[in-house]
Amino acid sequence: MLTDGQVPFRTAFETVGPAVLVHVAGEIDFTTAPDLAERLGEAMRSVTPPAPVVADLSGVGFLGAQGIGLLLEHQDLCLRRGSALVVVANTAAVLRPLQALELMSVLGVRSSVMDALTPA
Repeated sequence: MLTDGQVPFRTAFETVGPAVLVHVAGEIDFTTAPDLAERLGEAMRSVTPPAPVVADLSGVGFLGAQGIGLLLEHQDLCLRRGSALVVVANTAAVLRPLQALELMSVLGVRSSVMDALTPA
């Protein structure tokens, strides 16, 4: 059940040039992680390496341990295929746990989708 101000979990998938974007809104926790895993898997199968899979978490209000583990798992899977998972994060709810765990560079965190789509 949703309370006032709580965003329901949802994802959207789009191709931008060679990259595949997965836009995520809501909370990423043990109840929503399986849906996100499925969507990231679709994106990973759709992208042609070395193009990245971009996980846009700018609409995420909570990132739990299950979500962090999922991002790391998909980063590993993407790297094995010759691609990368790039995370877009610009809210404290997502940045704080990633910074605390020193995962900002591991997950290639960018502040906007535009930055994520610009080659380093």
